[in-house]
Amino acid sequence: MPLSQFFSRKSLSFFSFLFLIFLFVLYIAPEEKTMGAGIKSVYAHVALIWTGMLGMLIAGALGIALAIFNRQKIYAWMMTIGWVTLGVLILSAIVSMIAQIINWNGIFWDEPRSVAQFQTLAVFIIALIVNQWLPWLRIRGAVMAVTVVVILFVIRMAPLVLHPENPIGTSNSLGIQFTFFILFVLSTLAAGGVVWQARSR
Repeated sequence: MPLSQFFSRKSLSFFSFLFLIFLFVLYIAPEEKTMGAGIKSVYAHVALIWTGMLGMLIAGALGIALAIFNRQKIYAWMMTIGWVTLGVLILSAIVSMIAQIINWNGIFWDEPRSVAQFQTLAVFIIALIVNQWLPWLRIRGAVMAVTVVVILFVIRMAPLVLHPENPIGTSNSLGIQFTFFILFVLSTLAAGGVVWQARSR
């Protein structure tokens, strides 16, 4: 389907505006003493992965609500948010590989956090596909909720080898933290806009 049929001219202008602001914030973002300009790719990756994690939490919460209330409308919102979240996570994985090339001079496929990222991405894809074929709404909701819990647990338990422990959150620089916050808000607004556009059709 052409973008012009899915997005209105006004919504395309909105997403383009967010994208330009995102690029501008990255351009003026402060560098880090050790990583230098390489931290800018980390800004983008972390903002996207946090947006993806937020989307997963919302999808999981809707899964619980679906398991309790058994409403078709809840299922529709859960799946829309799930698919948009998947898109954000795939984009985050791509940006993560770019960040690795910039900062580590290569992609370390066997790095535990990288392995966990791709494994959980595969699990989330399977859950979204399976959820379209299960016969009962309550079971679909339960599957989504359990999947999100498992994914977050696997990511949390993955050992840190090359990935630092929350480099932005633990930074003493307010500029670095504020840059991440702005990028996170922009990426979340963009993801939310796509969800709203999809549900409005």
